Amino acid sequence: MGLFRKSTRQSAEDGTTIFFASDLHGSEICFRKFVNAAAFYKADVLLLGGDISGKIVVPLVESGKDTYRARLHGSDEIVQADGLEEFEKRAWNSGLYTRRMTPDEYQNYVDHPEQLDDLFNQVVATTVKRWIDFAHNRLAGTDVVILNAPGNDDPPVVDDVLREHGDERFQFVEGQVVEVAPGHEMINTGYTNQTPWDTHREYSEQQIQLHLKEMTSQLQHPETAIFNIHVPPFDSRLDTAPLLDDTLAVKTSAGTQLTTPVGSTAVREAIDAVQPLVTLHGHIHESGGAVRLGRTVAINAGSEYGEGVLRGVLVTVGGGRLLRHQAVTG
Repeated sequence: MGLFRKSTRQSAEDGTTIFFASDLHGSEICFRKFVNAAAFYKADVLLLGGDISGKIVVPLVESGKDTYRARLHGSDEIVQADGLEEFEKRAWNSGLYTRRMTPDEYQNYVDHPEQLDDLFNQVVATTVKRWIDFAHNRLAGTDVVILNAPGNDDPPVVDDVLREHGDERFQFVEGQVVEVAPGHEMINTGYTNQTPWDTHREYSEQQIQLHLKEMTSQLQHPETAIFNIHVPPFDSRLDTAPLLDDTLAVKTSAGTQLTTPVGSTAVREAIDAVQPLVTLHGHIHESGGAVRLGRTVAINAGSEYGEGVLRGVLVTVGGGRLLRHQAVTG
């Protein structure tokens, strides 16, 4: 496991510290680092942004006595039975799922791709349940809670597992307003505007606008609020992504990759209108950073989950103020 860069610890009365990370996309090592960050940084709250689910299942296909075939990172591998757990650990740490299966089971999925959604739901549910168990064990005896509003890449089964197994320790907060610190309310949503990939929680800007309005209208003190919204605000430098053509290839000019803002206009409008204290985002992995939008500090944590690197942000609030924020990498 990689090392975290240690931050200066504030006293307990100096505010509430939130550790925020997003877009883990199934990476086992990143999730373990995320949970361990509570003790390392002395964080009071762990805020897990959307897109905790991975995107690829690696089949481990039986090929003989105690032998399996698999393809990992573009290379074919022969895995002995006593090496299965080590192989699975490597795959899980890079955000891949695994499933052991017979040749007949593998061929069935090849012949019936419509059954792959069920396979993904199974491996996602198993992984999220394992993560919840890890969090319960590691955080036992502490007051630390994990808050999560699943993102656009998270299938509905994530919600089901969080509701059934999360309890008070690992809370599903989509569409909710919670008091994340004394005097500091937080709205939460993983909704995003439409993407080229037709993912699970994509909505029109009007739908996002109404969803945000439903939450912001409940705020008692909007000026001290925190927005936990997966998609960044439009044209904020936190939403800059490669410009794609109709085939989803990246457009270039004179050998340079072209980029464009892809964030949500509804999110930008809500921030401009409400002017909360701070907003926290993910979604666009390559656009990590912090900007000011009026009086609001808007932050995208960024993501390097594929390399097993956890990017996060420490945000300390108290007395109606943003006391400090610091990007950290583990």
